[in-house]
Amino acid sequence: MNDDLDTLTDSLQRAARAAGDILRDGYQTAGTISFDSKGASDFVTHFDRAAEQAIIDTIRETHPEVGFLGEESGITAGQGGELTVVIDPLDGTNNFLHKVPHFSVSIAVEHGDELLIGVVYQPLLDEMLWAVRGRGAFLGGQRLGLRSARPLNEMLVGTCLPYHGKGDCPLSCRQMAHLMPQVSGIRSPGSAALEIAYVALGRFDAFWSQGAKLEWWDIAAAIVIAREAGCIVTDLSGNSSPQEWRSLLVTHPDRHGPLVECLTS
Repeated sequence: MNDDLDTLTDSLQRAARAAGDILRDGYQTAGTISFDSKGASDFVTHFDRAAEQAIIDTIRETHPEVGFLGEESGITAGQGGELTVVIDPLDGTNNFLHKVPHFSVSIAVEHGDELLIGVVYQPLLDEMLWAVRGRGAFLGGQRLGLRSARPLNEMLVGTCLPYHGKGDCPLSCRQMAHLMPQVSGIRSPGSAALEIAYVALGRFDAFWSQGAKLEWWDIAAAIVIAREAGCIVTDLSGNSSPQEWRSLLVTHPDRHGPLVECLTS
């Protein structure tokens, strides 16, 4: 299994770069890209679909046995394997359409309910964040580890907000109102995969979301990275089982309790 995970991790990184090449090319034409609407504040472009197909094709070259769960293509069966690759080919489509340089490719591998591998790639910065369960988290070849926790009043916190019918706006606003006086800043850049992975990097001190609707492919890969870097990843009740979540909190272990108390008070 260890050798299989090594080769599969390599395949995921190559797939993320192949998708990133497509997205970098598409980004140059942002502002003139045609797109379809899948629902409230939910858009898809030719580049989302092409990037997802590139990911599937790249991984299938070496791992035809795996199945896929893609944001755009849905479920694709493998050839008898027990692993599923979870794909968000373009996390941050709205940013991409507006030529905001903050989006990512997100790819995870799960075995049943167990997350094994996570890859989050920022193609414009050529930053490859990745992790394998039990082996640590990395930025390229540099291993990630948590620094000392900042005081609450120095923390920069990321979130996703429920724009235009995509969640519970009053709830999100209440939580933000409780948190705003306690921390040094709150940001909602628009790619949950990157924001969660950035907690592992130390660019954010925490990430939370409850009012906004986050899909599994939005967060699966980044959860692996955050946990392998030493972060606590639960819902706001402290539950660590993603299948039961209706909220999300990612933070340094020393700040988990205070943030839960603040956000649920």
